[in-house]
Amino acid sequence: MHRQLHIQQALAGDQTQSQNIGAKIFVVAAITGPADSVGYPASFAVDSIVADSGAPAPIADNMSKVRKLVFVGRVVPRGDFVNAVPSDSTLAQAVVQLLGNFRDFLPRLPSEGLRPGAAWTDTVETTQKGGGSEVSRRTITQAVAAEWEDHLGARCLRVVTNHTFRVAGSGKNVGQPFELSGAGTGSSVAYVAVDGRYLGGEAQDSTTLTVRLTVQGVAVPVIQLTRTTVAVLP
Repeated sequence: MHRQLHIQQALAGDQTQSQNIGAKIFVVAAITGPADSVGYPASFAVDSIVADSGAPAPIADNMSKVRKLVFVGRVVPRGDFVNAVPSDSTLAQAVVQLLGNFRDFLPRLPSEGLRPGAAWTDTVETTQKGGGSEVSRRTITQAVAAEWEDHLGARCLRVVTNHTFRVAGSGKNVGQPFELSGAGTGSSVAYVAVDGRYLGGEAQDSTTLTVRLTVQGVAVPVIQLTRTTVAVLP
């Protein structure tokens, strides 16, 4: 998985500050059966994380330490990874922006199953904790399964989604409390083989945030762009 973040925030005097964070994340995913009342036992094992060139040194150093980090949880029939528990919570929090506990790794599927021409709408609410903050996100997704096509030598359905979302949260940064709120849009393409295998895809979203520093009484506009590519290694 290759994930790239571009973060831009406004400064005093009409100036802006930008930061680019990117990394290649090598993951082994396993889903087994039988399912219990929640879903299918599943795990995402991070073999390693390699920072893109130009990543800030402290962030790149944190990434290089993340090896053999495992998230264990359940995959529900529609594709959500829930009840995720990391093998090392400290390491997991250090890279929460890149991994997000893998909650959005797998494509979401309609309850009646995937078929050509299927169209559906989802509303999902999630909460992400880590790095001294707690952020809630409410996403409304419209999805459609296009016709069969060839991808990586396999017969696949191409699942196309467009979504809108709102976020809100609070926390502390270097001991200073803050609140944030905002909204965004995104889209994705995922490929699901005829035998049910997920064969990767791409996703991108754009978020406009306002971060309020409550002690200073300052509101900081922030724009975040995220791009993710998932590829199956041979």
